[in-house]
Amino acid sequence: MLTPSFFDTPSFLESSGGDRIAYRHLRGDGPTILWLGGFLSDMNGNKIAAISTVAAARGWDFLCFDYFAHGETGGAFEEARVGRWRDNVLAVADSLTQGPVVAVGSSMGGHMLSLLIRERPGKVQAAGFLAPAADFATKLMLPSLSPEDRQQLEATGVHMMPGYDRPVPLSQAFFDEAAGHEVLNAPIAFDGPVRVLHGMKDALVPWQHGVRLAEAFSTSDAQIRLVKDGDHRLSREQDLALLVQMVGELRAD
Repeated sequence: MLTPSFFDTPSFLESSGGDRIAYRHLRGDGPTILWLGGFLSDMNGNKIAAISTVAAARGWDFLCFDYFAHGETGGAFEEARVGRWRDNVLAVADSLTQGPVVAVGSSMGGHMLSLLIRERPGKVQAAGFLAPAADFATKLMLPSLSPEDRQQLEATGVHMMPGYDRPVPLSQAFFDEAAGHEVLNAPIAFDGPVRVLHGMKDALVPWQHGVRLAEAFSTSDAQIRLVKDGDHRLSREQDLALLVQMVGELRAD
């Protein structure tokens, strides 16, 4: 049974970069399962709830956190950058985990996990990806802008992206900085197992993009599971069951 404190009271990591990162850590056995969330997702999502519930029942060690300008970490989104989120990931991995981790990245978290693998060789022993949005800013968001959106970006320097609970300001500076953190422009050295779960009806991140990421890793132990009627969220009960199953396999339980 999960304690209320796991859900209600986050802890905070004072990072060397100056961000006060909110996190929750369910103590257990085995390698830490490090969850890397998606764009504008937070620790209250149902994927975290599904994994943490199983982790509590099976005694797994589970760690999740909110990036800068997300959830309980807070901060002005105008100041957010891909590199700043990467630094959050590195700070959490360096300060809050010991030894190799089993890391799972959802959507944008797949990009962050790829950066973690590249920046901290040997830290990740197994990698799971859920609808991974590698190079999400430069290869997915920017190309999806309409001519009118591009005109707005050129004229004002900021595109107000709809589709969330509020318009999200994405500046030209955000896109320019993101170009320096691409992962699909070169092979990614990694010897551990890679598992990808992707919906074939994903309207935000095409499943072919997940295949491309899997191909980028040097490991031969890469498997992709496509859910024919699955969307980007993969939040149905049967999707969450597949996610939990993937995590268990990566832990070699």
